[in-house]
This record gives sequence, structure tokens and C-alpha cells, in this order.
Amino acid sequence: MLTWLVCVALSLVLATASPSPASSSAAGPGGSGPGKPANLQMGPASGSATGCSLAEFSCSNGRCVPLSKFCNNNNDCGDGSDEPRFCTRCNRTYYGDIGQTYALELHRPKQDRVPFVCVLTFTAAGGQHGDVVQVTLDSFTIGRFTSYVHEGCPDGYMQIAESARTPIGGMWCGSSWGPVLFYSETRSLIFTIKLNRLARDQSGYNFDFRIRYKVLSKDSSVTRYGGIKLAELAQWHNRSSFLNQQQQQQQQQHQQQQQHQQQQQGTGAALHEFTNSSGARSDRYGQDFSLFSAYANNKTFMDSLEKPLIKDELNYTEPKYYLGDLIPGTYCSRIFSDCDKKSCRLQSPNFPGIYPRNLTCYYAVRQHDVPHGKHALILVKQPKGNLVWISTQETAATNKMAPPPSASDKDKKFEPRLKTWNDCDYIQDYVTVYDGYTTRDPIILKFCGGGQAVPAAVSSGPELLVEFSTSPFGTFTGTSSQVLPLYGFQLEVEVQFVDIQSPTYSKNKKPCEFWIRGAGRGILENPKHSLAPNSTCLYHLQGMGVFKTFDHLSLSRRTNSQSGIHQPLSRFKVWISVLKFNLDPEFGQIDETSVGAIGVLQTQEDCSGMLRIWDGTLRDPPVCKDLNCISETSAYNSLGHYNHNSTNVIARFCRGTIPRTCDRSNINETYARPCTISESYVSSSDAITLELRNTESTVLRPLDFKLKYEFIDLHQDGLPMGGGEHDCNRKFLSNMMDRKDPAIFRSVRNIFLFGRGGTRNLKCVYKFEALRGERVRIKLRKVTTTNRPCYSRLDEDINRSFCYGDTNVRIEIFERPYQDSILLHRGCLCNSSNESHLPVEYTSTSRDVEVHFIAQNMTTLDDPDTVNFEGMFEFVKAPTSCKDGRRKFGPSGTIDMTFGDIECRSRPWLIEPSNGNKFLYVRLKAIFLSKHNPKKSLNSTFVQADSWRCETKSRAVLTTSEGLTIVACPLSPESSAYEFVEIFSSGWNERPNFALVNRSKAISVEFLRPGNGEYTFNWMELMPRPTLSMAEDCQYKCAELGACVNASVWCDGTVHCPSGDDEAFLQCSALMKLPAEILATLCLIFVLSCCAFAAFAYKKIKRKLRGSSVLQTRLKSLSSMDTAVLDEKERKIVVETKI
Repeated sequence: MLTWLVCVALSLVLATASPSPASSSAAGPGGSGPGKPANLQMGPASGSATGCSLAEFSCSNGRCVPLSKFCNNNNDCGDGSDEPRFCTRCNRTYYGDIGQTYALELHRPKQDRVPFVCVLTFTAAGGQHGDVVQVTLDSFTIGRFTSYVHEGCPDGYMQIAESARTPIGGMWCGSSWGPVLFYSETRSLIFTIKLNRLARDQSGYNFDFRIRYKVLSKDSSVTRYGGIKLAELAQWHNRSSFLNQQQQQQQQQHQQQQQHQQQQQGTGAALHEFTNSSGARSDRYGQDFSLFSAYANNKTFMDSLEKPLIKDELNYTEPKYYLGDLIPGTYCSRIFSDCDKKSCRLQSPNFPGIYPRNLTCYYAVRQHDVPHGKHALILVKQPKGNLVWISTQETAATNKMAPPPSASDKDKKFEPRLKTWNDCDYIQDYVTVYDGYTTRDPIILKFCGGGQAVPAAVSSGPELLVEFSTSPFGTFTGTSSQVLPLYGFQLEVEVQFVDIQSPTYSKNKKPCEFWIRGAGRGILENPKHSLAPNSTCLYHLQGMGVFKTFDHLSLSRRTNSQSGIHQPLSRFKVWISVLKFNLDPEFGQIDETSVGAIGVLQTQEDCSGMLRIWDGTLRDPPVCKDLNCISETSAYNSLGHYNHNSTNVIARFCRGTIPRTCDRSNINETYARPCTISESYVSSSDAITLELRNTESTVLRPLDFKLKYEFIDLHQDGLPMGGGEHDCNRKFLSNMMDRKDPAIFRSVRNIFLFGRGGTRNLKCVYKFEALRGERVRIKLRKVTTTNRPCYSRLDEDINRSFCYGDTNVRIEIFERPYQDSILLHRGCLCNSSNESHLPVEYTSTSRDVEVHFIAQNMTTLDDPDTVNFEGMFEFVKAPTSCKDGRRKFGPSGTIDMTFGDIECRSRPWLIEPSNGNKFLYVRLKAIFLSKHNPKKSLNSTFVQADSWRCETKSRAVLTTSEGLTIVACPLSPESSAYEFVEIFSSGWNERPNFALVNRSKAISVEFLRPGNGEYTFNWMELMPRPTLSMAEDCQYKCAELGACVNASVWCDGTVHCPSGDDEAFLQCSALMKLPAEILATLCLIFVLSCCAFAAFAYKKIKRKLRGSSVLQTRLKSLSSMDTAVLDEKERKIVVETKI
């Protein structure tokens, strides 16, 4: 309760201005007729003459006393001028100054004065004299209260009226338990007190009237008009932000002690403190906040005031409220418009004080400005329960003769609680919310009471009507103002915008029906607006094609009936996965399933609100005798037991039941494991109907559900190649086409064939078969392979596309060059980032083409939207007619392009081994340009060739059965360049496990744009050499290839081995073929001849060497003689020189 009082204090700022000195004299105590202010006109004139203010009475001696002290049996003026003879307090107008509180009491009239009538007018004159009048009933007893609707005040009553408002005639009587507050909406409040009879004995005292009144400025009336400032909330900080639990307990004990001490003080001091407008007390709400003064001594609290405030839900600035436009001629009906730009508040008359009796107010809310493509919903709510209290107590009526309860009994019996529907019919004070602009629209909420948050009531359209009705008679018995200081209600208004095409609101209030048609998927939730009691909403989910169906294919009745082609009964099926279903407990009760950390499972089923799933189309809401609408034994049969036209319940969700759900997607919808079939529901036709039924208003008992729906598109272009609805292999036959113009074919869209549907690997084959003399033209214009890095590039030399990167998801083009031959790879496409070259077009050289749609290692992120393709196909006439056979077998061979038909030069050669255990080796004189290997992630090798090296535009394409493709620039046999391109069959490089590989060993050789070029290539069959060292090696082998070759390849005049060993002299000479004896004899003769020749040559050489040595001896002797002669001559010359 202490925390609740703090919240009340935070929402109010009191008028604390000190009274200014009187600058004008008060009006004289003149009288006026009933219902008319006595000094409303004469007051200002007299005040200006006497020097007293408008709120004061001018004494004869010149003193000024408050108007409330006139005729109070006290000589306040000192000269008795304020107590003239036969004076009365009735039929007068009372003013006040801001910051002052005035007391007023009416004495019990004498018997001869009955019937007693008294009119009191309280006016706020503006400026210093305030804008709003506050009147507090401290003690009230007028007659007896007997009924709320019929003659409820037989002895007397009090009526309250507003100036310039139409009188409504409601009456108050009986007694009050505590202070009761009234606030004016206009400048003046007019109280009319009438007592018809007095009690016959003193024990039945039936008249007591003591009040206090004051005037407030409009700026300080923040509860009604808003505009509270953040700075004003500094002293009301949230204690939890700076005090721990122990400090809070100590503070509460200290506060209780202070409060107890204040209660022990005299009544005069308490009255003065209560009437004084200070920062620690709010007279407006009857609350004592002086106990919070203990915070001034708390250092932590005082330090926090110096820090900048954080704008949160407890400390914030509220804007000025928009209270609507009063409808002319009405007392309280108002119109609100465009509350998305305003802070709209629906308030009871005279809020936050007591509202009048015998009135009906209409609050019409309408949203005019709606953004394009949006739909407006109006929401009214009040999350703060202390701002709502509508009379609902029955104490006074149920026990008319009982004595007034004690204070302790009052507090015990009072339990602030929001009541609804029939609980509000006794007093007949209630608020009704209509889903529309008239009272003929459905009622979505009816409540009274208070002390609890009012749940949000949301309209289904841009209009909402709130009706507030009160009974003609009322009493103040019931709640204590010390516990609940506010009366009436204040409702917040919000505007929500939803997509106009979304199934989040019902376009028609009756019936509530939604139609969802299409071929996609989405999330379906309960309506965003409130549903009236006993409502039923039907959701019709029906699959409908978005793409145009394949209408180029003509299926005659004879062909369809004889071939037994399987056609599904419906193109679509509906897949439902329920993520959440929740029905709150009855309003005001605790949810037993959420008590504690573990929770308690509810065992009793509650179907006050339920969701049923019907397999098929349900046109009207069903009228069922049981919850399942069928026998309990067959309620949960498998889907296969339903006929195509059946409409049966396949699931029912109620509070307390645990049907099939897939709630893990609520935690992380993107990365959660996809829902399986065992956790979902699949229709047997193209439609499912959801029935949402509630017996109570969803305002008080929310009914929430969330489910995923998906329309499974079973349509596939072309003809099936066998299997059922989950087989994606299709064929397109030229002889069954009505037209020969291009037609569209697309990838399969059945979600159960993809990763999100539970499938890891997928392979779909699209086979195109042309007639004789026709070719197939394929154009792939759209390819999507997201969630993996992969792109494709077009090789402009050969006009074919190849994939690079992660090729787990790809589209491949294959061609079957001859009947019963292998498929040859002709292209690959993937596109994960829109960087691939598209479109890609390929025209076949044969009649059979296949497009393979392959997806491997799929995850939950892969579905028909992320992995798909779209293309076009066309059967065209072949440009030439080739009759030359280009399918070759044998151990070896040589192909010469010089011979053969000119029309066949562009058709591929298919070289096949004689049996499956042999490999092929093809060798072509050409310049290597590039290689593409689809089995490797980095599947390409490029070598840039200079233009002078490749002078022709012709290209040779060598392809294996695996798709390994080598592009080369062919050279003529007369070319001086010694460059060759070679290729092996599939599996050759996978030795020694080649025996485990079961694949075709064929090789295709294709010349593109051959022209008149004279190109040749040769091939030979290979066998791998034995790997064991002790095994006998093959007789004919190419050592550099590590392969054994056929004997026919050896010495056939054509070089097959890269080193030329198969045509070497030692291998191919005729002498090597003689018998061994003759070869030995010839070798001996050859050796002897060589020896004889060597001996003869030795002798000759030796003879020559001997003659050369004699000559050298003679030359040496002659040389020595010449040297001696020369020495003598030199010696003689030296002597002569000395002389």
C-alpha cells in the first residue's frame, strides 16, 4: 500500500503558492436567489471600493476576513459585522485564493425550517482566484439512502451542477465514511442541499454537512490536464534506485513512527496540517505525504538529486492531455479525433473527483488520418489501476438498517477490484466499450469498480465508442478516501496501424471471417482487435497458383488413360505448424500454470476459448454437440483416412490440452530446427479452415495463438517420369507440344523436398526429347542458390557456363549425343550474389538434353525461395543433317578432320573403350587454353594464349563423363609448334582405387567453328600397370603414363605415347624380330669385326706415333746448337760496349 501511495504522489503536483496580500476588498454578504451566486456581480465592485480581495468579506471596521467565516457564529471581524441577525450561509457565492483552504459548515435546521433548501456556489474567478474549484466533504449525512434507481433519497438529497451546463438531476444522500472530493469542470460548482424531513428521534440523526473548499490553477491540475514536468518529480525518486532492501525496511519503520506521532497530536493541529497546502501533503487526494520527509536526512537520496534524471517509466514528462471536444447540448459527451498525434484521455465528468449521478456520457473516438496501405485500430486502456474507481459497493443497500461500520470493518471489507458485465448491474454505474461508432455495434467490454489496471480494448476499425452511465441516486458509503483517493476513471487512447491487406483485423464485425489465398507462406496470429463474447472467427486458407500453369503441354484423354500418368487431386496442400496457443485464466484469477519457477500443469480442460483446425473448407460456423464435432475415437485419425471432400476436425486446442505444437520456433525462428510432419498438420486437399471460438471477451480473457502456414505447391511443369507427388523428375516431349514457341519450366516448389521440409539432398532431372531433325534450345534466365558462395561465368570461347565455389547447389546442362550413350556435361550455373552471368543459352547438337537441378547438404535455410531456377525451352529445326557416324570404339585410332561430311564437322566425336575396365587417352596437337573440373572447389585453370600462337577461331573441347572440360586451340599437322593437349578417362587419376569407381570411361572431342581446318587427334586404350613389385609387368607400356597399352598400338606408325616409345627403333626395327640364335651369331660377328678393326687401327696409330718421336729428337739437338752460337754473339757485343 505504501508503494501505491508513492505512485499517487508521483502523479500529482499540488498548488503550493503562498497567498498574496489582499489587494481588493471582498464582497458584502448579500443574498441571492436559489442557484444564483450572491456576489458574482457585486463582488468585484465592492472589493475595489473596500480594499479586500474577491475571496474576502469586508468588515465594517475595515478588516478583511475570508468569505467562509461569514455567519459562522464567531466574531471574526471584532465588531460583529460578519454575524448579522438572521444571517445564513446559503444562497451565496464563495471565492478563494490559490494556496488557501476554507472550511464551511451547515447546521442542522430546526423542525419549523423543514423542508430545508440551501444553495452554495463555489466559483474560481481566474488568475489568483484559481481555475478549478475543489470541494471536500469532510462529513456528510442527508436523509436516508434506499435505492440506486427508484426513489433512493426519500428524506433529502444533495445535487451538484456545473455552471453553463444542462442540469442532470442526480441526487446524493445517506452518509459518507470519509472525505469525498469534488472538482469542477467549469468555473463554478453549485451545490443544492434539500432536506424534506428530520429524523423523529435523536438516534436517527440525518443531517450533517461540513466541507472545505479551495481553488486550484489549471497548470497544477496535472491529474486531469496532464503536463507534469520532470523537474517536479525530483523529490519523488524511485527508492529502489538508491536504497537497498534493508534501508527500505528501516525507512518504513521510521515513517510509521512519525505517522503514529502525528495521529497522537490534537485535532486542531491535524486539521491545520490537513488544510495546509504544503509539499508534504496533498489536500487534493486526501493523502498525507509528510512521512516522506525522512528522505531529507538520507545522504544517498540527497546525492541522487544532484545527478541528471534518467527518463524512465517512473520519472518522465507527460504532455498536456487532449480531453476531446464537448458536443453542444450535452453535459459530458465528447468527440476525439486523430489521437495518434495527441495524448487523448477519456475522463469521467469532474475527474478525479466524484462524478455526478443520473448521466450518460458518450466518448466517440475516430481516426481520420490513416497512412496509405494501413488500417487504424483504436485502443483504450488504463495500466494504472489507481486512476479508475466506479462505484460498485452494495453495503448500504443490502443492509439498510445496519449501523455504520467501524473504521476497521471498512478497511477489511473494501477490496479494490475491477468488476465486469453483470457485476455492474446492481448500482448501474459502469463503462461500456463498443466496437464501432454506435450502441448497435458489438460490446467488447463493460466494467466498473477499480483499483486494478483496465486491460486494453481494441476496436476492429478506426472508430470506437465508450459509454459511461450512472444511476439516478447514489451514496458515499463504500470506499475510504484514505485508501482510494481518486474517483471516476481516466482511460488512455492509442491508435495502432496494421497492414490493410493483413489478416490481423476483421473487415466485417459480423461475421468475423478471413480469407488467405496464395502460394506462399506466412505467420498467422489472433486478431489484433478485441472480440466480443460468443464470437467465432473463421480463417479460410486456400492454395492458389501465382504462376501461370504449363499450358503448352497437350495431354489427350487416350494418352492419359493408357499411360496411367499420376495426377494429384489438388495442386496445393496446406501445412500448419502451431507455434503458440494460450488462453488466459478467468479475469482476476491467478494463472496456476505459471506459479513458481517450475509451474503446475493444468489437468482440467477449459474450452471457453479454443482453436479448431478443419481439414477442408468450412463455409459457416459449425453447430456441434461436442467439442470435436465428431466422435472422440476418430478425432485424431491420420490424414490419410480423409477423403478429398471431407471436412473433419484434425486438431483442437484448449486451455489444459497439449496437442501437436512446434513451440521452439518462438525462441529463434531463423535458426531453429524446422517443424516436422509429426509436429504439424497437413491437409488432404488445397484448403484448411481455422475456427477461433471464444465465450468470453478477449479483453478480459485474451485468447492468443500463433502458427505458421505454408501452401505446398505440388505443381510441376512437364510430364512425370514415374513416382508420386514427391518425385520431381519431369520430361518434355516435342511430339506432345501444341505449339513450338518457347515455353517456361521451373524448379519444383514442394517444401518437403528441401532442407526446411526435412530433406537433405535433392536431385531433379528435366529431360527434353526432340523429334528427328530437331534440336533443343535451353535458356536459363533465373537461378538462385543463396546461403553458399557460388557463382558462374560464361566461357566466351565456347559459349558455355561453368560454376566456381561451393557447388552443392547447382543447375547442370547435359546432352546425350547418341542414343544409349552417356550424358556429356555442357554447362553449370549457380548464383548466390547476383554476380553470375545470366541468362545462359545452349543449343544442342543432338535430340536429347537434360537439365539437372542438384542440391546437396541442404540446411533449414534452404527452401523453394532460396534455391530455385526458371528457364525456357524450345524445339528448333536442326540446321544440317549429319549421316556420318561419330561414335568410335577400339584400342586406338586416329581422327582426321580432312575426311568426312562437311555437315558433321561441328558434331562431337564420342570415343568409348572396348570394355569398362579400360581407360582412354586422347592426344591432340593444340595449344592449351583452359581446364574446368567440377569435382574441385577451385575448378578452373586458365592459360592466356597470345594471338599469334592461336591464329584461328576454332576451338577444341575435350570432355570426360565427369564433366572435366579442356579447351584448346587446335593446330594443323603441318604446324611447326610442338604443343599437345592430352586427356584421360574419368577415374584414371583416382588410382589405385580406380577399380572401385563405376563410371563411364568415354571421352568427347568437339570442334567448335572448325571451318576448313585440317585437324587430327588420336586415342588409345590404357590399362594401369601392376602396382606390386613382384607382379609381372606388361609387355607394351608407356612408362611416362604408367600404363599398359594394347599391342596394336605398338609400332603402328603413329606416335601414341608422349615420349614416342611406341614407335622407337629399338621397339619397331626388323632385326629385333629375328630368332635369338641368329641375333647372337650376328652379334658375335659384329663384335669380332669391331675388335679386328680396333687392332688394325691401333697398329696404324702406333706407327705414326713412332715416326713423330724421331723427328722431335732431331729438332731438339738443332735447337741447342743455335742457342750456343747466340750466346757467343751476345757476349762479344757486351765487351765491345764496355770498351
